[in-house]
Amino acid sequence: MTLARRPSWPGLLAIVAMSLLLWLYALATLRLPYQVDMLVHLRWAEQFLAALREGWLLPRWAYASIEGLGDPTFFYYQPLFYYVTSGLRLLGLRSEAALVGAAMVPSLLLGIVVRQRFLHAYRPGPALAGTLFVLACPVLLFLAVQMAAYPWTLALPFCLLFVAESIRTGPGEQPRAPHLAVLLALVCLSHLLSALMVLACTGLARLALAWPNRRTLASHLHWSAGVVLGLGLAAFFVWPAVTQLHLINPDGWTGGANFDWRRAFALPTFSFLAHGFRWFAIQGPLSLLALVLCLFVLYSSRRAATPGSARARKLAVAALAAMLLASELAYPLYALLEPMRKIQFPYRFMFLALLLANIALVIELNEGAWRRWNTLLRVLAVALMAAQCAMTLQLQLGIVRGGKPIPEAASFMQGRFGQPEYIPAVRGPEWKAYLAGGKLDGECARLGIACSQTLNRTHELAFVIDTPRPVALRLPLLAYPAWAMTVDGERRPLAADPATGLALANLSSGRHTVALSWVGLPAETAGRIASALACVAWLVWFLVLRRRARTAPAAVDAGAKAGRLMHTG
Repeated sequence: MTLARRPSWPGLLAIVAMSLLLWLYALATLRLPYQVDMLVHLRWAEQFLAALREGWLLPRWAYASIEGLGDPTFFYYQPLFYYVTSGLRLLGLRSEAALVGAAMVPSLLLGIVVRQRFLHAYRPGPALAGTLFVLACPVLLFLAVQMAAYPWTLALPFCLLFVAESIRTGPGEQPRAPHLAVLLALVCLSHLLSALMVLACTGLARLALAWPNRRTLASHLHWSAGVVLGLGLAAFFVWPAVTQLHLINPDGWTGGANFDWRRAFALPTFSFLAHGFRWFAIQGPLSLLALVLCLFVLYSSRRAATPGSARARKLAVAALAAMLLASELAYPLYALLEPMRKIQFPYRFMFLALLLANIALVIELNEGAWRRWNTLLRVLAVALMAAQCAMTLQLQLGIVRGGKPIPEAASFMQGRFGQPEYIPAVRGPEWKAYLAGGKLDGECARLGIACSQTLNRTHELAFVIDTPRPVALRLPLLAYPAWAMTVDGERRPLAADPATGLALANLSSGRHTVALSWVGLPAETAGRIASALACVAWLVWFLVLRRRARTAPAAVDAGAKAGRLMHTG
């Protein structure tokens, strides 16, 4: 192992070239295998951008869902991926190109993270080769192409960094809480389920690497403080999202046969006999590959005494912890703990495990493992690496052969859409009849009154109503309690029509201006306050650590100088 090197432009360009190569066909043709979730992300990205353009730095309401009745998708769904797509759109890309470009960003981040965080201490050539091999791992491409799980793939590079910081358990090192905090906040804002998963597997790995005792207590306290601080930094999004689930339909995430967690373990045995597979490619070949790689690295590094091999071993332990949580050995956790069932599919842990195991393998190779291995281990290593490259090639062929043109906005923004889990809980049984009856125009025609909409923005609506008699008018907006209503400039309590769940305006005879605007919930205010306090705490902690890092070398130099003077005297 050589000394750490600065990042080189040729290496970064090679990472960019490799990422472009993986996504070249999709970028050039704007074609991907059809996935329903791809349409969901396209629609959400379009609505998110519309709110940003109106000045909402953190959009909350998906205005076009349910034929314009709207839903609070962005109140609960993590926003970072849509900031990326919005940034690409503002650069002039169309919706389809922005989606593919944003889907490629995790590959770029992964390459940079692997090269600069995990392999920075090695010679440029072998380090770059290892980085490109990790990029060729089928994880990100599989999740993006086969599952349209773009926010999930965006979270994975941050998860890797969080794991690397969390496993600093050796002598003289401990997790740096400010680093952990920022990384966990980025994971939360990318994919909230990934935050739950990475906390679970790193917590388990830390127990295996540093069982709590008097010697390791400080390390565990620093890790816990970093976790709390990270959740605080992301509280402006996380706190309202997790405390206001009763206002929507969260059972949509776990209800039904499609979300039966008992069918979704990695390498299933008894659960397969009782419930069958959910996705063979993930639960079978990919999971087996991840497990074998974990065990291979642990076996290879068991006697190596170098710091690099120690890091590889720790990463393999973290990967094995993730595999444990993906397997039937964790069945009691899912059966007893409801938060674990929110993960939906236990095999989700496998993807993180496979990436960690790949990085550990590359570190081992850079530590000279190839010279230590016998012929059998060399053959096995080559077979494992070839299997992954073959899977990635197969995914590329799948894009070419099965790719369909990504729909344009004029197409995917038409019709009734919206995820059932985000429909406000206030909805009544007749909201579909309201849509079928022509929404506001049909309602006003039925009541015999004159109505016109004077403002139609993502988080603001206004209507002019002219009625000859008192009426109760159902407005085209589901009455989520973060909205406020005014009639002729006077604040009115937001009432919901029991039959539909729509905002209900009780109007006297005459001409009225009715306005609806998003004012938020107390939980949003609480989250913003928590994030502000966490930012202050993070800044103080960071400055203290930075000052200590600067004064430590000076103290060492002073001590050495004093020692030399004493020796001379």
